[in-house]
Amino acid sequence: MKNRIQFIWERIRNDVTSYRDVIAALLLYYAAARIIFHAFCPMVIATGLPCPGCGLSRAAWFLLIGQFARAFSMHPMAVWWLLLTVYFGVNRYVTGRGVTKLFLAALTVVCIATIVVYAYRMLTLFPDRPPMSYTGRNLLERWIPGYRRTVVTFFRLCR
Repeated sequence: MKNRIQFIWERIRNDVTSYRDVIAALLLYYAAARIIFHAFCPMVIATGLPCPGCGLSRAAWFLLIGQFARAFSMHPMAVWWLLLTVYFGVNRYVTGRGVTKLFLAALTVVCIATIVVYAYRMLTLFPDRPPMSYTGRNLLERWIPGYRRTVVTFFRLCR
């Protein structure tokens, strides 16, 4: 049993070492984006619009602490993303198999479903209900006069 756990930790250490530059760049981006824009998502920073994954981190947290209704209201696809993450982690680190065709097929389905859910939420919830709310002081709002009014009006007319 101890050897198995050592192999798992070795695989994790190898990935962290292999991707240390990417991890460092993401941490640097996170710090800079939070300090400069008070946001993390590039789509929110640029357009003020929520992205397809908006609310996903909060929803995953609510799932993990057993607040299922709250998780579903934050992002209906969170349970599927969490299951995919667990499946990937087990395959990569416990079994050592890595990415499988089943994982890629499930990932494709979940990505498409997430985009469909995003479109529905943008048409029914935006800009009034978090997490599908407009974020002001974004780059396009700063550069284009009337941008906020145009975007909000467009989505309200789509209802």
